[in-house]
Amino acid sequence: MGNIERWLLALLSVLAVVSCVCAAIVFMQAAALKAEVATLQREIIALKLHIARLDQIASANEVREKPSSETPKPPPENRPDQAGLTLSREEIQLIRDYIKPAPVAGAATEPIKVGDPVTGETIPFPSPITEKVRKLLGARFTIRSGVIVIIRNGSRQADVVIGPS
Repeated sequence: MGNIERWLLALLSVLAVVSCVCAAIVFMQAAALKAEVATLQREIIALKLHIARLDQIASANEVREKPSSETPKPPPENRPDQAGLTLSREEIQLIRDYIKPAPVAGAATEPIKVGDPVTGETIPFPSPITEKVRKLLGARFTIRSGVIVIIRNGSRQADVVIGPS
């Protein structure tokens, strides 16, 4: 009987070691897949921006190639796709949930308004926001004086200003 118990103990030990090795392999595979998903999401964002740019170029080429005998088009400032960017209350709240401006300390500066020129560095919107608010695809933002300033793709002026909640 003692031999059978030893064999069973050895078999259980081998099974325990094999199951631990299998669990370690599964966790390493899961981590590798997470990293790959994150890389693919970044590539998708880059491709979406590239497609948006190509669409803009194609539409600009179509406008240039149309014969001048047609009725004249309104100037670019009056085109519907260049109308002011409007966001719903839910979309603004989503942006506030993801982007948290630091509180303003120091001397108060003149507040930025819609239409004001925006200079300096801007940041593209994170993919969780652009996936839920498609009109922000290609748009960028910056934070000035504690407010979020949104600039549409290809624009250098403030299209939306979101103040503190």
